Amino acid sequence: MSIAGVSCPDCGYAATTLRSCLYIAPSPFHHLFNKETSREEISAARPQLRIFTDAVRGELYNVEARVARLRQSLQAAEQHLAQAKRVLNAHVMLNSPVESLPPEILLYIFSLSFEKPFSIFEAEPQMPWLLGQVCRQWRALAWQTPTLWNSFEGRDHIVYNDYYGTRLEEVLNRSGNSALRVSLEGLAPSRARILARHASRLLALKLRCWFETLSEFRDAPELSILTKLSLTVQYAYDTTPPERQPFDIASKAPRLTHVDLTFDVSTDIPRVFLLPWPQITHLKLELGSNNYHHIFHILSQCRSLVSFTDCYQGSDPSLLQIPFSIYVFPLLAFLDIRSPLVVLPYMQCPALQTIKLRGAPRNVELTETDWEDFRAFVDRSRCTLQEVTFIPEYSMGNKSSKYPAPLQKLLSFVSHVPQVAIGRPRHL
Repeated sequence: MSIAGVSCPDCGYAATTLRSCLYIAPSPFHHLFNKETSREEISAARPQLRIFTDAVRGELYNVEARVARLRQSLQAAEQHLAQAKRVLNAHVMLNSPVESLPPEILLYIFSLSFEKPFSIFEAEPQMPWLLGQVCRQWRALAWQTPTLWNSFEGRDHIVYNDYYGTRLEEVLNRSGNSALRVSLEGLAPSRARILARHASRLLALKLRCWFETLSEFRDAPELSILTKLSLTVQYAYDTTPPERQPFDIASKAPRLTHVDLTFDVSTDIPRVFLLPWPQITHLKLELGSNNYHHIFHILSQCRSLVSFTDCYQGSDPSLLQIPFSIYVFPLLAFLDIRSPLVVLPYMQCPALQTIKLRGAPRNVELTETDWEDFRAFVDRSRCTLQEVTFIPEYSMGNKSSKYPAPLQKLLSFVSHVPQVAIGRPRHL
């Protein structure tokens, strides 16, 4: 639409007008501003000067009134423009290609839009909550899709913050009846109580918490589908671990096969943690020197092991309760242990294919006896090794040490193995 020649009905200003129609006549008193003007001349011109200033002041009032009316008109026009944009955008969205996508395709796109597990306790909005801020259709679809909410992690570092409990309960409710994969650090007992109500849906659970937090799971429903359990357990300083009631899930987790246990303080692990050891196939232990004497008691019950990782870094074999027999693990195919090689003399693994030896503890070299025990273990097991990896742990005080003798021993023992590797040491 052309606007040429269209003028404002209030002030007469037109879009093609080069100057304002509000014209003010030039001042006839310019000569009075001269510094040489006498006081008598100014006094004589005062009656006409008063008439002129009154006329200009009246014209100024008229201009101010017109500006106010123009501002009102401009504000009304801007409101009308914003409303027109909203109407246009709404109708454009109705015709958007994304609106024609089936819910199944949208859900697939949603699942690719963020990584799982997502973080649950972040202050800023995260996925999948951000999906609900796009439009009502996306929010309804995301809120009603359990698989978007069933895998999460978080650090519960504010013990008495009710927001954390509300957020956890919100996510668990939106996950519906789907299987849960949960990884939480520092979980407070009040939040553990909320999680325990959904224990029957836990497929994988990773917790780093106080032992008192685990007591909230004693009355939980059966962990009927739990397959992976990772626990890093601490005790409160004002409690005595032996007085604690056992954490018994042996009868509640018929499908549990993967266990990862880490203990920061001494405790009677076999008595306190009643796990279904005979059905465990993948086991990782980081018991520490105060708990390492329990390792053979645990291993003696785990005859179905396929993979075993021993993270013990001590150097005193006297901490062990030496068994009176050799334990046979017919299915064990992967073994990852740290030195000293104190467990190998009491193990027989005929199905072993891969072994990782992570070197000696700090300031302790692998001895001739260690390598003889390793060779005796291989001969006794009669296994067909496919891969052997040795990862030295060089002394922190002697970074230039290369340990040539241990490496030569290793190569001489495993010369028939298809793949032999020397890994990067942890301390350089």
